Amino acid sequence: MDVGTFLLMLGLSYATGVLWYDLLPGRLPERVWRVAAYPFLGIFVAHTLLPPVLAFDPAFGGLRLITTAVGSLVAVIVDWVITQARHPAIVPSPEPRAA
Repeated sequence: MDVGTFLLMLGLSYATGVLWYDLLPGRLPERVWRVAAYPFLGIFVAHTLLPPVLAFDPAFGGLRLITTAVGSLVAVIVDWVITQARHPAIVPSPEPRAA
């Protein structure tokens, strides 16, 4: 892997991480590295496991763009599901408390 491809993958993973985390019904993680870590892993796994079978999947800088988007989205969804399972949202009760 070239250094330029690695830096492009790192930048795309952060950008798609911010995009997908903002679109999901949750919040952006507090740690910046987590926003890029899961999409980076998803992009890596997608490019490793999925062969370039899509003829219309454009490549830029050694990365297939549709495969990159799908891999990062799947990784963010997996992270979101795991986070929700480990830390469920606390729903406030509709009854007012006595002071």
